[in-house]
Order: sequence, then structure tokens, then C-alpha cells
Amino acid sequence: MKKIFKNHKRIMMSFVILFLGILFIVSSYAWFSTALNVKIKEFNMVVSKNGGLTISFDAINFDSSVELSRDILINEVAETYPNHINQWALNGLTPISSNGISDGSSYFFDIFATSGVKYNNRRRENGFIYADKVVDTKPRSYNSYIAFDVFFKNVTGSPVPDNLYFDQDTSITMVSEENEEMRGLTNSLRIGIVKVGTLPLDANPTDIQNMQCQEKCEAIIFEPYSRNHSALSRERAEKYQINLLDGKTFPTYAMIKAGGPIYVKDNVSGSPNLDLNYFALQNTIHEEDFDKPLFEIPDGITKARIYLWVEGQDIDSLETDSEGADLYVDINFVKDTVGYETFN
Repeated sequence: MKKIFKNHKRIMMSFVILFLGILFIVSSYAWFSTALNVKIKEFNMVVSKNGGLTISFDAINFDSSVELSRDILINEVAETYPNHINQWALNGLTPISSNGISDGSSYFFDIFATSGVKYNNRRRENGFIYADKVVDTKPRSYNSYIAFDVFFKNVTGSPVPDNLYFDQDTSITMVSEENEEMRGLTNSLRIGIVKVGTLPLDANPTDIQNMQCQEKCEAIIFEPYSRNHSALSRERAEKYQINLLDGKTFPTYAMIKAGGPIYVKDNVSGSPNLDLNYFALQNTIHEEDFDKPLFEIPDGITKARIYLWVEGQDIDSLETDSEGADLYVDINFVKDTVGYETFN
């Protein structure tokens, strides 16, 4: 992919996440199983300090390099950001489903989970689930996903807002490509980011921390491997009369409403039986969209929230049976300085 905005000054922000010790047990309809998890051992965030862009977890302490862990994200940040609602997955990421924010009034993703498949008879036929909406009201170390607030300090003096992009190196990769079972879960991971708003550089940190959407929140969901479908995923999709083609994007219908009973045969994305009362198309961006801005970051401090999760409604996470694998996640941001180019 060509580098975007070649004539502009650019800021590269790299997030490197190392996932180790991923443990799976035999499970059908993977996102209905609470036993399925992705354990996280190491999480590093690096921000290349160039052109006046730095990052913080509390809108007070900005730097170009930070180490992220449960203790830092949940406990230590509470000393300077006492009302944060960050989430960590100490016991591992468990498949959930989210279609992002439902409107611009809240910067929290609508997230749905289920406690497992239930049956009305001993033959275990016509399995169904009840879905619950996950509502975060306080920090949690043991959650099914990771979510945390970040603050971008942009000191440019540009007369117009700069643009923030995902760079071409943003990706989720598996350390060992030999484990085909894990490939489906790799293809099902999502990265979400919500822009809340921006306040001046000299604003009170408490005001920045407590910034709300004012009906203007913007959300992006990145699907790194929308076109990748393993042979095993394609085989399993055939059970639901789905012709899954490797190299072609397959739409995900994420959950949008709690309730039930929702029968398993009525929940599979792409199935003719899909119950549209509970599911809607998940609008995601892919690598070919990296030349389009995620959102604007004016001169000031911009509050955002980042999510990382396994999307259970992805066609590639129908069933999983794996002994484990290691994953790397790289999230790279590029910032242009369009104002300088336009007005200088």
C-alpha cells in the first residue's frame, strides 16, 4: 500500500500487543462458550514523538512510550484519573458481539454476551441462547474484552484540524502460522476506536477526563482479516449453507439487542435464517480504507476510547478447537499536518 500524504509531516504511533498462552477447549458455536479465551501476557504502546503529538491515559502525564498492564490501566491510573472505567481481560478475551456505538450520545460500545447454549431436550437439538447487554459502570480487571480511554495531545498551531489515520502496518498477526484452528479466531479480532471530543491545551485535566460526546461521538471498527478464511472455516460454514470464499469479504451481522430465546440456527451471519430483530450489519473498515481519515484531531487534547475484542458473530469463529497460539497486534496511527501545507 502506498504511503499516504507523502508531502506532509507525519506522526507514527505504534501499538504492539503480544498475546501469549492462548488456551482453547473444544467448543461449538464458539462465542457462546465462556471457556474460550485469549490470554494476554504483554501489552506495549509506543508513540513516536514527532510534530507535537503525544498520548496519555489520564490527560495529565503525556509521553511517547508507555507500558500497559492490568496494574497500570486499572490501579495506577486511578490515582490521577479516579473516575475512569477501563476494562482488562486478565483471564482472557472471551468472544462477544458489538456493532459499536448506537448513536453519537455515548462513547461506550454496545456489547452483548451470553452464558451459553441451552436445549429443551436431551438430544441437544435446536439450541438457543439469551443475550445480555454488558454495562460497565466501574473498572474491571476480569472482563471479556479490553477497553480504555486515551488522550491525544496535538500541539501544532495548525489553523485547521489535522487528520488521523491508521497506517499500513496496522495488523494482527499470528506468531506461528501452523495452527489452522487459531486462524479463525485471528480473523475474528476487532479493533474499535471512538472519538469523544477535543478541549484546548490549557483546559483543566478533570474537564478533559470527564468530556462527553455532546451527540457528536464518532466510532470506527477495524477488521484486519476481512478477506481471509481458512479451509477449516469454509468447511464449517457449509454446515449452514454458506459458501465462504477465501479472498472475499464476508459480512458480519453483530448483535444489537439483548433478549431471547435466539436459536443458534438463527444467529449465524449469512444464514438465511438470521434473525434481524437481534442482528445488524457491522460496518467495518479494512486495509484498503487506510487512505481515509479516521477523524480530525485539532490543536488541543482529544479524548478517545479504544476497544479490542473477539467478534463472536464473525463467520470465522463459528467453532474452535485449539491448543493455543501467540498473536501480535500492531496499531499504527499516522497524522498529517494539512494546515501547514494549505496555509504556508
